[in-house]
Amino acid sequence: MLVITIIIIIILATITINAVVGDNGLIYQARSSKDMSSNEIAETEGSMNNLFDEYANIMAEDSETPGIPTLPTDGSFNSEKGVNTPKLENNMELIRFAETQHEWVEDETNSEYSYIAGSGTSDNTVSHWANAKVTIDGVESYFVWIPRYAYKITYYTDESKTTESTTKTAYGTIDVKFIKGTGKIAADGTECKYASESPNATQEYVIHPAFTTEAEYGGGWDVELAGIWIGKYEASSVEGNSDSSTGDNVTTKTVKVQPGVSSWRNITIGNMYTVSKNYARNLKSHMLKNSEWGAVAYLTDSKYGRNGTEIGFGNQGYITGGGTEKSYVENIDQSSTGNVYGVYDLRGVSYGRVAGYYSGGNSNYLNNGLSFTSTKTSDAYATVYSGTVASTAYKYGDATYETNGWHRDYNEFVNSNYPFFDYGGYYINDEGYTGIFCNGLNNGSSDNRISFRLALVV
Repeated sequence: MLVITIIIIIILATITINAVVGDNGLIYQARSSKDMSSNEIAETEGSMNNLFDEYANIMAEDSETPGIPTLPTDGSFNSEKGVNTPKLENNMELIRFAETQHEWVEDETNSEYSYIAGSGTSDNTVSHWANAKVTIDGVESYFVWIPRYAYKITYYTDESKTTESTTKTAYGTIDVKFIKGTGKIAADGTECKYASESPNATQEYVIHPAFTTEAEYGGGWDVELAGIWIGKYEASSVEGNSDSSTGDNVTTKTVKVQPGVSSWRNITIGNMYTVSKNYARNLKSHMLKNSEWGAVAYLTDSKYGRNGTEIGFGNQGYITGGGTEKSYVENIDQSSTGNVYGVYDLRGVSYGRVAGYYSGGNSNYLNNGLSFTSTKTSDAYATVYSGTVASTAYKYGDATYETNGWHRDYNEFVNSNYPFFDYGGYYINDEGYTGIFCNGLNNGSSDNRISFRLALVV
């Protein structure tokens, strides 16, 4: 292509020079024909301008990489990828992992990501979920795109998953269908349901509530979402952890999402909620909700994530991304994709609090989250679990009820004395008390074992 372009340029240049300075060229004619009209001069100048414009167009075309189109980043459905394109704002950029440098670099064509299904029962480690770097005030943070999808659950009578069960059991699989745009139609043409229409995901493909306007089910957004950006790692602070309830239980520190650093703990759930919203209001930053943890967990357990394989246990202390520095490169078993493109710190490291609570909780404890518990109403940033008996107040899609006991993960529901949820377990726990479907409870006070995670909506 470059050689052809150069030849064309040389030919055009030769013609132009001859037309201008040749024996019968423009200069000669200008000197010998004083009576040339102004219209003819203008026409000649226009032809030369067109010639130079054509030359500029040829050079511009040659500067682009042939055969690699740049994909959109507006949340629209991409039929080749089979998912909604990652939606970006000005201070975000898609990135890819450069193997030779062992670092993240800009993905200039926005084409590196892929959501590839595994087969059979083997661990799937080939999907490259889309990653983005967000830079705010010079501080870089990392997020992973969870595209809008619907899910359906099949239960089995035993761990081998050979015989289907008509009732809920501790063994099951999650089938995922990615949705086109912000509607109800899956990529394969299946019409899916909202939770309000059919919350029973054993019979219908239900659009995961985290992507919807339905606040009561864990959504609550002004519009239907094409996807959600989830913090790739647990939250930490720019200023660093002081490992004390007085130094970390503040809203004056700045939150960030990076690997190889100490997670932000010793902070009440109310302050977690506040610093998360303060991170980037133009990106609707917020503390992860129950439904959003569920959205990540379900996709992780599906064939587009680890295909039913429990992720690795993060037991390297309270350090994000599997350990110090670039440990995430080696500890890829702790990732939701089994490679560097997934979400980390889902099993172990620190307990992960979420913005969800039981409305019947003791007021003294609910006050620990007063920044969002005072209304007793679900919205886009927090979900309320109501009912006279807390254990019956579960919601579909939140990785509590539907997946109770999967992978033998510990599961305990909120109550009046412990009205707040946490997920994943922490690094000192026995492995059976950790996992993507492991959830516990707490009273919302500052705790050295408990951190949180950010999410973005653009």
